[in-house]
Parts: sequence; structure tokens; C-alpha cells
Amino acid sequence: MLGEWQKLEENYPAGYTLQKITYGTHEQQEIYLTLPAGKKDFPLIIWFHGGGLTGDEWQYPSELWNGEYGAAIIRHRTSGGPFNALDSLADSVEATAWVLAHLAEIGAAPEKVFLGGLSAGGWLSAMIGMNPELLAKYGFDNKCFAGLLLVSGQMTTHFQLKKDLGYNSTDYEPVIDQYAPIRYASKDLPPVILITGAPGMDMPGRPEENAFMAATLRALGHTDAEHFALPGHDHFASFCSCDFLLLRFMDRILNNNR
Repeated sequence: MLGEWQKLEENYPAGYTLQKITYGTHEQQEIYLTLPAGKKDFPLIIWFHGGGLTGDEWQYPSELWNGEYGAAIIRHRTSGGPFNALDSLADSVEATAWVLAHLAEIGAAPEKVFLGGLSAGGWLSAMIGMNPELLAKYGFDNKCFAGLLLVSGQMTTHFQLKKDLGYNSTDYEPVIDQYAPIRYASKDLPPVILITGAPGMDMPGRPEENAFMAATLRALGHTDAEHFALPGHDHFASFCSCDFLLLRFMDRILNNNR
């Protein structure tokens, strides 16, 4: 909802500057840059909101605004009316490429860029960070990221995309095709952290498929893939409690303590 994004414009944290960037002509094609004031060569988090690819409301882990990390919070066209989940994915790739092309202007260090998101945003960031073809269209390598921050994202083909494209499957029937992040599991991917709620409390199958993603990456020889299923946490609560784990993961990578 536009009102929710206006709240971000009016209530970004102290010690940060805000820049709103448009990368297309539609009102949803926006990037909100919250940058630590007076700093250069800072780590940057490119972040995608949740909402099942139909919701248009920002979320960002508040503790990541700690004065050290910058954020590029992406808004994209959502499924419904004239648009579908492929438009959401296309926008997200384009917005990510815009950020990568403007790191010098933003002031972020190119080797310290993380990519992540919540729920549908976790699916988007996993697709962009794992499928090499998506960013290659813009001249970028998906291995450029310092790490992938995946909070309760779908690792199989997203249920809204299946609806939009007329798949003959239910929401929770797993499909692994070109739109499934797990199809692109590889030992050569950046470090990956996956955080979900508990089995039986998060969305059906969500903790298990994230655990399978981490196990698959490790089986393929990936040396830095971990999954945390948070006890007592449902789907959204996993987002509310993800800050510490994400900060610990990023700080470890930036301190070369892998």
C-alpha cells in the first residue's frame, strides 16, 4: 500500500539519509535507499518485502539499521490486475541490477553487498542470487554477493507464480522447475543463511524445504550454508526474530571468519 511506503519515507531511522529512486514508470517500481550518514564503503543489504507477491507493504529487520549497514529496500509490481508474479521477479532483477550499477554513487563497498528478503522476498532474493541467468542479462554475476539472507522464503516454485501461470498444482504441492531456487543449488554460490519458523508453525513445508536447501547445498560441497528453524515461531515471527542471526552471519563474513 502506498501509505505504508510513505510511512517509511517519513520515519526512517536517525543517523541515516533516505533517497527514493525510481527504476521504471509504474508507481511500484521504487528503491528506498537508507544509508548511514557520513560513511563510505559501508556494507549494503538489498532487501525484498514479503506479501505473497500480491502484497505491497514494506518490511525490514529494524536491528539491521545499526549505523553500520546501508539498505536498498525494493518495491516492485505485484501480482493482480495487469501484472503477475513474473513481473514481480523481472522488477526485482532490474532493481538489483540498478543498485549494483550505482554502488559507487551510493557509497557502498562492492564486496560487501548482501541480498535477502522475507517470505516472497526470500524467494525473489534466492532466485536472483542463485539463478545465474537473471543478473547476467544486465552484465552482473550472481556470485558477486557477500551472502544471501533468506528468511522463510519458498525454495520451490512460488505458489502465486503457479496460480498466475495456470499450473495444475495446489499451493503446497512442490514444483521444481526454472522458477524454483533449489534447482540452482551449487557449491559455488555465496554464503547462505536460511531462517524459518518451527515445523508445524511456519507455512506448511516451509521449514522443511529450507532445511532441504541447506542440506543440498552442503551435499554439493557448499561450505557456508546454514538453516535455523526458530522454536515457537510462526511464519511472521521468524522475521521478527531474525535480526541477531542475520547480523552475526554478516559480521562473520565481513570479518573473514568463515
